[in-house]
Amino acid sequence: MNRLVRSQQEEIIKNTILAQENERKRIARDLHDEVGAMLSVVKLNVGRIEKKTEEEKAKGLATETKSYLDDVILQVRRISRSLLPPSLEKLGLFYAIEELANWVNKSDELSIETWKSGEQFRFESRQELAVFRIVQELVNNAIKHANAEKIEINLRFTKQRLALSVSDNGQGFLLDEQMQTGLGLRNLESRSEMANSKIKLKSWPGKGTRAILYIQTNDRE
Repeated sequence: MNRLVRSQQEEIIKNTILAQENERKRIARDLHDEVGAMLSVVKLNVGRIEKKTEEEKAKGLATETKSYLDDVILQVRRISRSLLPPSLEKLGLFYAIEELANWVNKSDELSIETWKSGEQFRFESRQELAVFRIVQELVNNAIKHANAEKIEINLRFTKQRLALSVSDNGQGFLLDEQMQTGLGLRNLESRSEMANSKIKLKSWPGKGTRAILYIQTNDRE
């Protein structure tokens, strides 16, 4: 009975994750194609006002508004890329993770270092997205819950295998307790299964957290 309940729970989590991904794709597309385009048009119109007006106060207000719009456009791009990073499809997993690290480093939340060994190979896009989401969630956990100051992300490509590790120097936690109560960790496990991979978590209070992901694939692109 317990196995049946756990199997049903895992199926619900997987279906929820798939629904979330579809919604993220829709929102990312709307942000990029509609909101981003409209903001760019507004910025152009404000620029025209800035050039045509002769009143100094109005010109200063237009200049200030353009600056605010630049910030908003940047945030929209950041959110859109976070929802569905175009670099993942175009350039591959390592470059998408590197882009994620660059965005976090710009915010001064903490410092992320990324490392790669071996030649990156491409694999099934659904797998790549699942692995990226795992890294993204581990980074978010380190920022929101672990009070970490530094994260290291290492990717090692060897033939048809990828070993990926994410380590932080945060406050850590008791793994057994979190596995019983933490939905986030169960989501990591479900995403790992969707990526046909295995994930190992190591953590202890005061000693940070380390996640290791192993991916074996025969579907190289």
